[in-house]
Amino acid sequence: MPAIDPSKYEWIKIDKRDDGVATLTLNNPTKKNALSRPMHRELQFIWADVDMDDDIRVVILTGEGNAFCAGTDLSVQDAENEAGRVKKPMTGAARRLFWNMLDCEKPIIAKVRGPAYGAGVNVAIAADMVIAAEGARFCDSHVRMGIAAGDGGPALWPLLIGFHKAKEYMMTGDPIDAAKAAEMGLINYCVPDAELDDFVDGYAKKLAAGAPLAINYSKMSINLMIKQLTAGAFEMSQAYDQLTLFTKDHAEGTKAFLEKRAPKFTGQ
Repeated sequence: MPAIDPSKYEWIKIDKRDDGVATLTLNNPTKKNALSRPMHRELQFIWADVDMDDDIRVVILTGEGNAFCAGTDLSVQDAENEAGRVKKPMTGAARRLFWNMLDCEKPIIAKVRGPAYGAGVNVAIAADMVIAAEGARFCDSHVRMGIAAGDGGPALWPLLIGFHKAKEYMMTGDPIDAAKAAEMGLINYCVPDAELDDFVDGYAKKLAAGAPLAINYSKMSINLMIKQLTAGAFEMSQAYDQLTLFTKDHAEGTKAFLEKRAPKFTGQ
């Protein structure tokens, strides 16, 4: 099948190796790899290209520099919203992003340094394995912006850490350090920063040396169950996520974030 074409992607760097391991690097380092809308679109559709490339057996998904992904690029979103770009709620982009990751047959390892916040944390935990450096932080920060938790969080977090813990972190927006995240089962491993690259590389090579069809089909069987269990919660959370984008609280949350101050929410 055709090899993936790196020139198609402006916001994701692609590095393929001869051993079947490909690294996809989110590339918006001045914003801690926060997702602009063009970057979000690339991340939605790259997984089909990964599946079609027979030279790729395993994917490492990471962020450029010292951040995995700080969520949505609010500076861009705020400007676009002020210009009147948003006319009606749209949930298809978020659905495609996470469903396409779950439907990608190749194993995906999220390698996390620094913040994985908002949409970024849910991109990380939608991977098949999550391995983080000690300084990494995981946070579904939607409520801090006056937005209902979405982007797969209310669907994926309860399966990983249980309902009560998931509600605690969905409702407070509190961050979790990597060691605690590994202890509670949100991620697979927390390792010293200096060891992260070699540790992830070892797991990627182990998977790449395995029987690809057996590994891929095992992944797909598990992910089918994940999709069946989470489809309703995913759609409901995205509807509420989109609804709250049109509230005064979200406007205040975004403004407060950009002005680096505490928000004053009014419930409107």
